[in-house]
Amino acid sequence: MRRLLLACLPVLLWACQPKKATEQPSGRSDVDSVQTKMESVNDFRIVPGLRVGPVRYSTSEAELLRLLGPAVVTVGDSIDGAEGDVLIGTTLYKNTADQLQILYQDSAQRQHPELVLIRPYVTDADGNPLPDVKPTRWSTADGVRIGMPLKELEQRNGKPFRLWGFGWDYGGSVSSWQGGRFDMGAQTMLSVTLAPPSTLSPAQTRALDTVSGDGEFMSSNQAMQLLSPVVQTMQVTLKP
Repeated sequence: MRRLLLACLPVLLWACQPKKATEQPSGRSDVDSVQTKMESVNDFRIVPGLRVGPVRYSTSEAELLRLLGPAVVTVGDSIDGAEGDVLIGTTLYKNTADQLQILYQDSAQRQHPELVLIRPYVTDADGNPLPDVKPTRWSTADGVRIGMPLKELEQRNGKPFRLWGFGWDYGGSVSSWQGGRFDMGAQTMLSVTLAPPSTLSPAQTRALDTVSGDGEFMSSNQAMQLLSPVVQTMQVTLKP
């Protein structure tokens, strides 16, 4: 799961031969052209139930490879699931802050994306933050994004919500939006998981102990507010 590669075309310097007047500067314009094309294909917009950038229910892995290219698309990739499961799907922008993983209804042919997991690659194998990592570009129309703090998520939801305690497979996942702006009834199209900060004060460490485990807690809980977790991952369900 490592590293987005952007094609950079080297400029060949011919020291003993003057350039012709008709020659155009190479390198930068080619890179800009590739970047512009990529941005026209992928706007990094999340529309729960409908799309995540260019990924829709009707999209196949082969189509993503054609649209975005092998530098962005890792085909037939191993994807970690809950409780130790390993699934096969597609990864976009592997090992970058924009890392996104796709699981399909037709997993054999990798067609009809069903779940899209936005899982930025921002820590090393030991969980330590990587240096100089840019923020992920994925965002909903309502501004929900990776790194959003608990209080801002409350504000955008319009009210407090419930989430599972930390320290297990589903820890930090929002269990109910409590009738807020993000509540879509029984069928959840956007799942959000929060995580504590990587560095905790002594008071936050004590707070974490009180909001850990497989119980549910309100986001307005005093210990949860002191802990101030941030959005770590998002999961989007796509409809046919």
